[in-house]
Amino acid sequence: MVNGADTRIRGNTFIVYLEESFGGGNYTCYSEERALLNHTLVLLQQVGSKRDLNCTAQNYDGGFHCYWKYPKQSLWTVALVKAERLGPSVEDTRCITNASGKSWTSFSSEDTIIHCDLDRAVAPNPGPLYYSPTALDLDTGGNGTTCRETCPQPEETQLLRVSVCVYSENFILEEYSNVGFYVREIVKPDKVKIEKVNATMAEWSYPESWSSPHSYFPLVSQVVMVTNHAPGVFQFEIKKTKILCVRIRDPLYASQWSDWSRHRSVPMQRSKRWS
Repeated sequence: MVNGADTRIRGNTFIVYLEESFGGGNYTCYSEERALLNHTLVLLQQVGSKRDLNCTAQNYDGGFHCYWKYPKQSLWTVALVKAERLGPSVEDTRCITNASGKSWTSFSSEDTIIHCDLDRAVAPNPGPLYYSPTALDLDTGGNGTTCRETCPQPEETQLLRVSVCVYSENFILEEYSNVGFYVREIVKPDKVKIEKVNATMAEWSYPESWSSPHSYFPLVSQVVMVTNHAPGVFQFEIKKTKILCVRIRDPLYASQWSDWSRHRSVPMQRSKRWS
């Protein structure tokens, strides 16, 4: 049977003819008693059709998030999510999925273990991972996966690579991947919370999600119209400034700045004297 339709073909051999974008599908073989004997999923992919995968991390604790944007089709199935450290043992990396089909764990011979979970809920039963997007999903066409390395590397020497394979309802395979990155290159801290101390001073602190100890993982601050502060300095004299915008990043690597935090100060009004 092909996609549930009986082909009327009997025997132990079935030849699949692939022509342009046709021929992909679910191929199943049954006994005369309707017992399932074998199943093969055939997917079609154009050579050189890889798409970009973007990744970001909040800190150095081993977690990172990767996201991609689907082409304009309505339903997609995620076939594989694979995250690995590139090195001599990369060919030994294997990837398994859990029973729900929503999580993947990659193992390598160097005991590197990276676990990935899909961000979005899936519909039950129709397949290993069959999406029924909402109207919002159809508009954005995007999705993502959150991964975590069980043993984060304090000093990275091997690049991380993430690959995601998805296929459409027409069994066309799309692969999203990156050439490799270090976590330090994709770190983007969360926004800081600006707190006003008094009428002339505001201060901000490290985001709760940032790695600790802060002495080992410092952050540098940037204030609108002011040059960078030294690592660990989280104060700025307001004076006559009415709007204060602050963002932060790791001072040791040219990673991403956080989003701007904005604080509007209300200057003190002097009391008027009446004669």
